[in-house]
Amino acid sequence: MKKLSTKGICAYCKNEIPKNSRSILAHYSKCKGRIIHKTYSHTKHMVLLIEDKYNSGYWLVIVAKSILPMKKIDTFIKDIWVECCGHVSSFAKGSLKIGMNQKLNQVFKKENKIEYIYDYGSSTEISISLLHEIGDEDEKDVQIIFRNKDMEFQCSYCDNKAIVICRFCEFDKEKGFLCESCYEKDNCVKFEGREVLLPIINSPRSGKCCYRGYRGKNVEKYFPNDII
Repeated sequence: MKKLSTKGICAYCKNEIPKNSRSILAHYSKCKGRIIHKTYSHTKHMVLLIEDKYNSGYWLVIVAKSILPMKKIDTFIKDIWVECCGHVSSFAKGSLKIGMNQKLNQVFKKENKIEYIYDYGSSTEISISLLHEIGDEDEKDVQIIFRNKDMEFQCSYCDNKAIVICRFCEFDKEKGFLCESCYEKDNCVKFEGREVLLPIINSPRSGKCCYRGYRGKNVEKYFPNDII
């Protein structure tokens, strides 16, 4: 399996940007697409980088009101990236748990990076880092401003682009990525049927449990002008 390189896309203007704090903050402050959507109110926000703990190719940058409880961030991550079967989730700094009612500005007053776990069985582990604090005009509680480009994966049996993943092979990164022509070759499919296959999603939850993306969730509210 070969993973192709990924960059980030600005949610306002759709331009590509490299994944580093300097480029992210510089683009956000000058983005012409963003200027169109100003509302001229002024609230303290935090710019947060949210990324897969073990595969940093999956990442988001959000702007969130600093007075939000962590429960709001939990809901956002579940909606956009991980929710499949109602699993337990939590925030922590090392061995110290962070309560869902704590505010963002309380959590990041002493820490610049925290961890998030969804599902203590087939876990998805995420890191959240504070990039900057700003006064922002947007009235939304949480808004995505950058997101990694869709990653493409090569089929385990040929050079074609994979479109599904076998959830039983999720821990073996050299197997289980299948194109439309080759999925019948997978041993798990031969013995268990097509039910073992999941669509490849732009999410660190892809291929785990029963995750099929954010279908049916109101994720438009997290994007500028309600457009994904």
